[in-house]
Amino acid sequence: MGKDIVVFDVETTGLEGEQDEIVEFAALRIHDGEIQESCHFLIRPNQRITSKIIALTGIQEKDFNGSSPLCEHRQEILDFFKDSVLVGHQTSFALSNLERKLNVRFEQPLWDTSEFSRIFFPTAHQYQLAYLAEKLSLSPLDASGLQRSEMNVLLIWKILECCKKKVLEFDLSFFDQAQSFLEGWAGRGFIDELHKEITRLFPDRPIRTALVLAPIQEGLFANGQTSSVRIPDTIDWVVNSFSPGGILEQSLPGYESRSGQVKMAKLIAEALTSSQHVVVEAGTGTGKSFAYLIPSIWSAKNTGQKVVVATHTIPLQEQLLKKDIPILETVLPFQFRASVLKGKGNYCCLKKWQACLVNPREISGMDQNLAILSILVWLRETQAGDIQELSNVPGLKQIWSSLGADNETCFPGRCSEAGVCFLLRARKKAEEADVLIVNHSLLFSDLKTDYNVLPEYHQLVIDEAHQIYQTALQHLGSDLSLESIERIVDNIGRPTGPNFYGTVKQRLGSLTHLVPSVPWDVFTKRLEGIPDSCPTILEQAEELFELLSMLLGTERTFRFVESHTTKPWWEGLNVQIENLVGRIKSLVTILESLGSILIGEDADEAEELRYILAGHQRELNALVETLTQVINPHNPKQVTWLEQSSRLYLKTSPIEVSDILEEKIFSRLDAVVLTSATLSISDSFEHFLNDIGLPQETITARVDSPFDYERQMRFFVVKKGTNSLNSDEEKALELSEFIAEVAERMNGRTMVLFTAHKLLRETYVSLGSKLARIGIETLAQGVHGERSTLLEAFKRNPKSVLLGANSFWEGIDIPGETLSCVILIKLPFWPPTLPLIEARSEFLKSQGRNPFQELLLPEAVIRFKQGFGRLIRSKGDRGVVILLDDRIIQKYYGRFFLNSLPIRTHMRGENNLILRKLEEWNTRGLDEEL
Repeated sequence: MGKDIVVFDVETTGLEGEQDEIVEFAALRIHDGEIQESCHFLIRPNQRITSKIIALTGIQEKDFNGSSPLCEHRQEILDFFKDSVLVGHQTSFALSNLERKLNVRFEQPLWDTSEFSRIFFPTAHQYQLAYLAEKLSLSPLDASGLQRSEMNVLLIWKILECCKKKVLEFDLSFFDQAQSFLEGWAGRGFIDELHKEITRLFPDRPIRTALVLAPIQEGLFANGQTSSVRIPDTIDWVVNSFSPGGILEQSLPGYESRSGQVKMAKLIAEALTSSQHVVVEAGTGTGKSFAYLIPSIWSAKNTGQKVVVATHTIPLQEQLLKKDIPILETVLPFQFRASVLKGKGNYCCLKKWQACLVNPREISGMDQNLAILSILVWLRETQAGDIQELSNVPGLKQIWSSLGADNETCFPGRCSEAGVCFLLRARKKAEEADVLIVNHSLLFSDLKTDYNVLPEYHQLVIDEAHQIYQTALQHLGSDLSLESIERIVDNIGRPTGPNFYGTVKQRLGSLTHLVPSVPWDVFTKRLEGIPDSCPTILEQAEELFELLSMLLGTERTFRFVESHTTKPWWEGLNVQIENLVGRIKSLVTILESLGSILIGEDADEAEELRYILAGHQRELNALVETLTQVINPHNPKQVTWLEQSSRLYLKTSPIEVSDILEEKIFSRLDAVVLTSATLSISDSFEHFLNDIGLPQETITARVDSPFDYERQMRFFVVKKGTNSLNSDEEKALELSEFIAEVAERMNGRTMVLFTAHKLLRETYVSLGSKLARIGIETLAQGVHGERSTLLEAFKRNPKSVLLGANSFWEGIDIPGETLSCVILIKLPFWPPTLPLIEARSEFLKSQGRNPFQELLLPEAVIRFKQGFGRLIRSKGDRGVVILLDDRIIQKYYGRFFLNSLPIRTHMRGENNLILRKLEEWNTRGLDEEL
């Protein structure tokens, strides 16, 4: 490279921008890949050296002895930076801070290795320095005598070298395709320099003009190999696999046979072979994934019939695919095929991708341009084409809708890219698989389309089954927003950009030649109705949503009920909806008339057009169905409401789904296995079975966790907790005091679970400063990012407190000392005024049933068990759960919560007693370790 490179890093007293002071600076000057000189110094801040500063920087107070103010190093830094390209990691914050403190503006090129890493290692998921060093297998640094910034600059340089090495292997077409997306990006010089270097070093390297993809590696799925090993034909083999001396113990170091896992595997194998449904609650640590995977694989190989496994969360799906299945492939004595199938929108459409490269001006914003560069690299590596592989690439979500295969105009079998289509590859592997892994959403998409999404199957395992009822409500209902209406209508006939009307009109000449038997003049005349029809729908939709927004006001939700039919605004709402429905139906009529012209034509082009038209009609008819629910509030089994989140939604949902589940799943399939760690309430499955439509005689079993909860943890209930306080302000202040006291004793390592975002935010305001004074970081949902970001930050710095709401109550797995305390603010009852909860309660009342006993209480117990279960995730875990809601000991229903926990003892008392017992528990732990 032409100029020298200066890799630099600064450490500050925090992340508060202008208020922070620089306490450390380090830089390396690199010439032709060799370190020429280094620069490093500490700067004593004007503020007091607090424990927070020490925790953040790793610098001790004694290290600042003899250090000078930053201003005295000004010329030294300017000289070091002179005539160079500056390189840092997440540089904008660091450099702007440095410029402000030195009162200078650095004009030279600036390269950011966090941006480079996102582009050239797009599947890394996280881009912090330490994480990247581990991910890229960088050789460990000798940290002896080095301060943090000195280590950081070495890592930044190594990461830059990794990026350079990877780019030098690229084909020249990468640079041609990238050019359109580099404009205005500071890192452009890096790619341009490497382009020149490749041209100089490898003059014969070819330029590939076609799609550049990773070579397909289908393995067993491509050549159709099958195992010659005889498949064991008795359940005894399944049981023996898990027993002492079985194949798992023989093959897996550290594996221990667990009686609960043996019991669960036997029960599932029996259910699959005898065509029975079974419900199994498996405590944490049971090893339930192996307990259902091995019987499922064995059954599929014996019968030749596919078993579908459905999970709720992506992390569990990834665990099955990337961890559990590969282990079983090496352990089991016979070969099997397992694959994952996701919704169409998860897969990259290569035809759309090519259109994107041809029309780069449709991509706007630097993040989106860099996301395109990430995809350019990723497509050269991926086998699956699955967006989840790019889960942390900034700007991707904004452009994925124009790249994903979830498009009614997609006709995979007739596509020019069918031979390399990711969606078709996934579907082919799904057809051939013995065990197919899907998520709950795709399972219900299959039900809604009369089983046209998944390949044929007769046996089903539902993991995380405590979520199945809520998922059914969500997917068997519907929602729409102004944005969704605009998307559907624009795909048919937007004024600019790709759309059905424009594409068909452009193809009319070739269609007339290819399918001359179609009266294309009539078709064209009817087609011209689309440009007039689409704008009227959008105008009416905007008017309707203005009215809906007025009805909602400042509330988060608004439920439509029968009494509203007498309100003054009801007639106006009816008129608006009827007008919109009428205009949508007019467009549907146009599309139907176009389709009628093509009836009887078997040419590929006519068939493709009919398919596309049918897709647009389905979407428009779904809008009509949802809209008409609003003006029919008399159905006691249906609820319709407005909900404001990132946008305003009109939602509708069935109130009960048990009959639907019984008809669509349980009566149709030979065997269904439902499992989760939280299905029973006080040892009873009655609530769960009623909810999902299974008879009480269904085979059920509880498999206790192998963990010793009485030894590994303590459960504390605080008397006179938050329920005794009146206002949220009082609660937030009191909570912050108590959480700070607990966090100090636990040295951070604490997760606090709230049931309300408002109280979470108010608690954070007063808690953050309290914890900062003792060197503990506060991470709050909605303040410092969303779930995945916060979890990674918490794992990196255990000396922190994580505040989370609903999504943190389950699916969080943080084994070890990183998480040693879970604080539950309240028993997690759903607010009874939520539209769906309110409607379900009214329906139960109309049947003479008790909504609290049959709805609110059971769901709260299940959520409570989930939150409680975040603490102990392995036999080595140790810690405490603290509940700040004394209703569990004051109210009659508290016993349902207590009796549903894996621990049978608890300690109750006021704040001071609980804090004292917490200290005793910590001391005892230290004594045991000593």
